[in-house]
Amino acid sequence: MFCQLTTLAVQAGQISAALRAIEPLVSTPDLLGCWYSVLGDMPRIYVLMRTESQTDHAPMMLQARDNAGLFAAAAQIRTIRVDTYTTLPCLPDITTGQFGRYYEIRTYELYPNGALSAALEGWSAVIHARLGLAPITAVMHSVTGLTPRLVHIYPYQSLAERREIRDKAIATGLWPPKGVPAAIRSCAQKLPCRLRFHP
Repeated sequence: MFCQLTTLAVQAGQISAALRAIEPLVSTPDLLGCWYSVLGDMPRIYVLMRTESQTDHAPMMLQARDNAGLFAAAAQIRTIRVDTYTTLPCLPDITTGQFGRYYEIRTYELYPNGALSAALEGWSAVIHARLGLAPITAVMHSVTGLTPRLVHIYPYQSLAERREIRDKAIATGLWPPKGVPAAIRSCAQKLPCRLRFHP
């Protein structure tokens, strides 16, 4: 399954206006998730959309040219970043649903020499047991931009639930997946909230 994760950095004081502008632009059957965060250096909105293939860039290119789609909200936006990913083959396709209030988005930059295959093997070995602890929205790897990267998206009802699930995963040996830590060059972590129009 291919999808695009768009990250919009919002102008200071413009988060409410940006959300009003974005809602009608992303409310389509292809919307898989939408979150926002006001923590960090500037507010950000994250939009996860289904796409047909890793080379299906034509719609986004036309939107950028014509100031359409998410680019129509540019008056409230500082930067727009679009990355294409594919879900890990050991995972089911991304399903919509409101599984939590908070969604942890972790982005791992991997070393290029065999790190992605090691990460895929490690995840394949633990995925069913990990799903037994709590739902997973997505585990996917990049097919554009800086490659390889892994992105994990986990839903949680609260920060306490996040800590409880992670502690169980570590205690049972499910986390981290075998071979993954040695593959990681760097990690970035965000904890945005689910938006009202998240599908």
